Amino acid sequence: MIPENIIEICVAIDIAILGIAYPIIVDKISNIGEKYKSQYIPVLFNDEFPQKSISITVLKKEFRTTFFKLALYLTLFSFLFLIFQFPPPFGWDNWFVNNSAQLTVFGLSTILTVFFFIWLDKVVLYNGKSTSILKSLRKKYDLIEKNPDKKQYCLKAINEITFYAIEKQDEHLQETLLEFYYKVFSSIRRNNDSDSPLIYPIDLYFLVNKLNIEVTNTDNKKLKAIEHRAVSGTWLLGEDLEEIPISEETYNWLWRNLFTICDKPRLVKMFWANSNQYFDFRLQPVYTDYSVDEGGIVNQTEIDKRKNERDEFLEFHYALGGLVLYRKQYQLINYLLEYSQSQPPKYVLLPQSMTEVFYWFEIFRNEFKNRKTPIDLKYYFPELDNLGNRRQVNYWICSYITVLYVRQYSLNKYYTYQDFTGLPSLPDSVTELSNWLDSASYFEKCLNDILENKSLFSELGYFEIIEAKKEEFYQFIEELKTAIQEKIGQQKLNANLADTKIEDFYEKSNEIISSAFNEYKPLFIEKNDSFDDSELKLTVNGAKTLMSKSAFTEDDIPHLNFDTVFASSIVTNNIKRLIPNSFSIARTRRYLFNSKNILTALDKIIGDSDEALIVGINIGYNLKEALNKSKFQHNIEYYPSTQYQSQNTFYILNKSDLPALEHREIKEEEIEELQLIPINEDLKVYASIIDINTEANKEIKSKWSLQDEPDNLDLKVQIAISFLSIIYWKNDRDIVQLNIASEFKEQGIQNDINDIEPLRKIQQPTNL
Repeated sequence: MIPENIIEICVAIDIAILGIAYPIIVDKISNIGEKYKSQYIPVLFNDEFPQKSISITVLKKEFRTTFFKLALYLTLFSFLFLIFQFPPPFGWDNWFVNNSAQLTVFGLSTILTVFFFIWLDKVVLYNGKSTSILKSLRKKYDLIEKNPDKKQYCLKAINEITFYAIEKQDEHLQETLLEFYYKVFSSIRRNNDSDSPLIYPIDLYFLVNKLNIEVTNTDNKKLKAIEHRAVSGTWLLGEDLEEIPISEETYNWLWRNLFTICDKPRLVKMFWANSNQYFDFRLQPVYTDYSVDEGGIVNQTEIDKRKNERDEFLEFHYALGGLVLYRKQYQLINYLLEYSQSQPPKYVLLPQSMTEVFYWFEIFRNEFKNRKTPIDLKYYFPELDNLGNRRQVNYWICSYITVLYVRQYSLNKYYTYQDFTGLPSLPDSVTELSNWLDSASYFEKCLNDILENKSLFSELGYFEIIEAKKEEFYQFIEELKTAIQEKIGQQKLNANLADTKIEDFYEKSNEIISSAFNEYKPLFIEKNDSFDDSELKLTVNGAKTLMSKSAFTEDDIPHLNFDTVFASSIVTNNIKRLIPNSFSIARTRRYLFNSKNILTALDKIIGDSDEALIVGINIGYNLKEALNKSKFQHNIEYYPSTQYQSQNTFYILNKSDLPALEHREIKEEEIEELQLIPINEDLKVYASIIDINTEANKEIKSKWSLQDEPDNLDLKVQIAISFLSIIYWKNDRDIVQLNIASEFKEQGIQNDINDIEPLRKIQQPTNL
């Protein structure tokens, strides 16, 4: 038995859902998220049952629809069984089969109705109170574990509700949001490796940054707690006591936030106060742990790591001071300089001594410090973003540190060990000392500029200090320069020569000298008896000179090519000049022709000789190209010369008239005097580097007539490369020098072709 009127009731309900409720709710759905200007809340709604879509494949075609629409389609389709009377299949005759059409309509109508009310609840939730949807999204975020994309959408949607809360000043959302974000940030920090810098999801960085923008542009009176956590850096730095390193990404986003709020002193003060607490309690120095058994410090790695973290944190806040000074927020600077949370006052983010003042001044002045990103790009300032003025970033930060220098004279001494205006402890490295000397000069410029800013010092209340201490300010700088110069002098004087640099000098010198001699090796023949009575002997030797001692010491200003420049000079001025020039001295006759008849001249000089050799010195490209296409291409060899007069010069001689080269041993007296050591036994090349500033080498220094000038910090060492090579020429030789006339150089009157006498022929030995 079927209840009466069931079909009429079902049809009425279905028609009401389809014809009345469905269009209205669809209109409401189209407005979901509009209240919050959200792109992600509609996405989450579309993932709710029965709005969630499913995929159906019909005839190999894929269709997507929602669960609710599918229920609606099936219900409408079930009406066909009422319209068309189908007989029971297979002759079945029972109550269920006979009433199956009514039961199907009833069942599907019931499912549709249930889906409708679930759907209606979801629409009401997403279009209803902001507190309700926030609680729902928070619960959903906590339950989602296996779908990171959905969890991310949920976080994005909650962030949009947070922006809505700030914009509309909806204080009812604040507590729930604070609890949610505390849990999110804490969970991320808790799951992070304590030794690795923490990088938050990008959505959280965007959240904090946009909140900074919103509170800057909104008169926020009700949501102070959210404002504080976003602006002060509490969320990004953490509300726990976990000592997790701050990542570079976090620093970058913190600077973006400060860039946004830098003209709002109230907001910057929040950040400064939180940073003081963070630095004082969670970035405390790691104290040294000594071990007698291990014979030293056992936690040096931890000490160095914490020092780097503290330095990076301080660098960030010194840059902030420069930004505030640049924006002329003088009242805010006064707050930064006076902020303390203890008595007597403790200024943890400010220098306590002149050592810290000048250490940080050098850090920001010297753009060549070893850092990943230049200061002016890492801490960009408003309107200082092009190549023409971006170096002003360094200037303003240095100016802020100069203000801190003046502040040192205003500090009160509470403990006997405090010395606020004493000379700083200087670095030990000569390179760093030289950098500090440069910084002292630039510091003086910044001090002159900053003392002209009367508005700043009026706000700080430093006028009396400046009037009383102005001369002392500049006297301090002069004393600092003197101390630096004296220490540089002592460091340079006492510095030991680096063995590695000396070895590099010896090795490179040997390579350069050997390569030069090898280049001219084909020009020489074996020395035999015919050279014994040679009247023409020419020498090629080494040299000695002075060079900066700093080139051969560690921790000093590096010298480019310190290990090659002297040997290269000897090659240029001696080997490559004297060897080619010896041909000019040894010539027996000379002719001058032009480039048009040079080949004719060579032909007449050489004739049909097989022993003739043409030595081309500094031959130009065009002339060389012509010779390489001539019949003399196998007779000629090209060599360089550093003597300008040898340009486009040929020497024609028989191979047997080539000179001999002998590498002689140098005298023992010279070896002892110059403290030489051999660097090439075949070529008999010696070298030495002598620190002439020591007492033992005082006599060597006196030979150079050096004046002891107190301001001259460039101490010298004597370097020497010694060798003695003799070029022997036969007395009986025939060497023809052939020059090319040039309109730019006077060389005399050109010869006539008929003036040429052929190269003498070599008498071949007679076979008996």
